[in-house]
Amino acid sequence: MGTNSDIDLERFAAVSTGTLGHFRTDGFMDVAIQSLFRPVHVLGRALTVSCQPTDNAPVGEALAGARAGDVLVIDRQGDRRHACWGGILSRGAQAQGLAAVVIDGAATDWREITELGFPVFCRNLSALTTRRLGLAGSVGSPIVCGGVQVCTGDVILADDDGVVAVPQETAAEILEQAMVREAREERMRQLLIEGLPLAEARKRAADG
Repeated sequence: MGTNSDIDLERFAAVSTGTLGHFRTDGFMDVAIQSLFRPVHVLGRALTVSCQPTDNAPVGEALAGARAGDVLVIDRQGDRRHACWGGILSRGAQAQGLAAVVIDGAATDWREITELGFPVFCRNLSALTTRRLGLAGSVGSPIVCGGVQVCTGDVILADDDGVVAVPQETAAEILEQAMVREAREERMRQLLIEGLPLAEARKRAADG
């Protein structure tokens, strides 16, 4: 099995979450976690964060150590009332080259984030924000986000339809399967555009 280090993420830029949904059931986050704007397509490696409801100190710690292409995946320990992410953090993350943030909770500054165009996936918006309180949290440890266990280094695929976490241990194999299916579906679309009936287009696409 391939590991995360084996993956050239750019090869999978055309893969959609829906394609994974054709042959997988694991890794799909709660459907309430959605992008603040569309269209959007994100592919990156997870950097996990867990912070208590009123505290965002671990988020700042994670940003300080994040690498270009990372996706911050934040466990809010069940809280949806306090927003741990907003426009300023989005600007900082974008300047560092981060791919996105996925929050199992709230964000704020909808207008600034959407105008900036930095991908933020969250459950809801809130005007009540967190503080830097220094409470117990974690960066880089396994978390649960949207009902899915996520480890740092896992592949995060997120788009208009939702968010999927792919374990790094199996990511190369799974994403190769996804690329084959994407190519097959694109072939079928072209055949349908050419006027073939659906059944015939499906058969020809499957035959290669």
